[in-house]
Amino acid sequence: RDASIGHIISKLNQMLCVEPFNTTKGVYNFFIGDGACRLNGGVELALHLIEGKKPASLTTLFIFNNHKWAIEDNLVAGTEKEHVLHNKDFYDLVQNHDQVCVCENELELRETLALLSRRTDAYLQGKGSPGLSIVVVRGMDIELPPVIGDIGPIRKSVEMKFMRDVLGKFSAGCQHKIPLYGCSAFEYIQYLHIFMEEMPEGQNYQYVCGRTDIQAAHMCGLVQPEGRAVLFINDVYGINSLGESLRFVLSGFGGRQLLIMIWHPSLLNLIDHFHLHRPPMVWPSIGPELCKYYVRKESDALFVDFAGASGASRITEQVTSALAAGTPLVVCNILPEQERDYVSLDIRVKTG
Repeated sequence: RDASIGHIISKLNQMLCVEPFNTTKGVYNFFIGDGACRLNGGVELALHLIEGKKPASLTTLFIFNNHKWAIEDNLVAGTEKEHVLHNKDFYDLVQNHDQVCVCENELELRETLALLSRRTDAYLQGKGSPGLSIVVVRGMDIELPPVIGDIGPIRKSVEMKFMRDVLGKFSAGCQHKIPLYGCSAFEYIQYLHIFMEEMPEGQNYQYVCGRTDIQAAHMCGLVQPEGRAVLFINDVYGINSLGESLRFVLSGFGGRQLLIMIWHPSLLNLIDHFHLHRPPMVWPSIGPELCKYYVRKESDALFVDFAGASGASRITEQVTSALAAGTPLVVCNILPEQERDYVSLDIRVKTG
């Protein structure tokens, strides 16, 4: 259970490049979806390792090629068109490599697994050679209902009202749809899905899904159609890639605006602390703090914590006023439920 889905590829790289891992006899199998595989090098890195490294281990990288992200789409009971991975031609090309096998159905997968088992037995008996192979698995897709039940209440949530009020006013007067950058994070995907598909304000935006959170963070700092952009990002991935984008937005002669909304998971039950591909983190979020390092003067940025119903109208007014005034950077930290509606007290207690 590594922190990031892309860490699987980084772990593969480590095992085949670092001594004594790569000089010790062993059998390793790595399983990853095609969406995650493109992170941290993906197939290109695997082919680099096949060509350039001679490890002592027998390693197989299994890639599930279903052309889409899985977990986030399961949260909205459908495949977002922005999440479709158009990579069939890529894997068709890759399969010409003699260390790559593409399985089009369950029968071919069974035959491949039987071959790998025989190869593993021979290797363990000293009769086979080590190396790295890639198995691309196709034709095995599963449709699931939303994994957390009814998402209807999101339509009437205080977060949705905040999004509609803020994003609605931010797009006022634009001739082109404003880019809304993101990367399918499960912390906000349901809000984004309903906003884009059902809310009238969503018609003024174009959701641009980066191949990675890092790419989404990069794109938000580039020149935009009308100088305005929105970035949805979670509290972990992509944060460290915001620096260059913030420098782009805050330098120069003005005329550019970036609205960043940072989303967090809700940790209300014990099981919530075991979210998939997330590292354990302490509070508070590092996102707003990191962004502040790139702000030259106070008038260039606004930082707010959105804490739900309490203070929602005040925060909405602050954000919309800042955007209307042309403030280059506005960062909204969307606090999770466990961090809302409480009073922080600093007290002294005499004990004796």
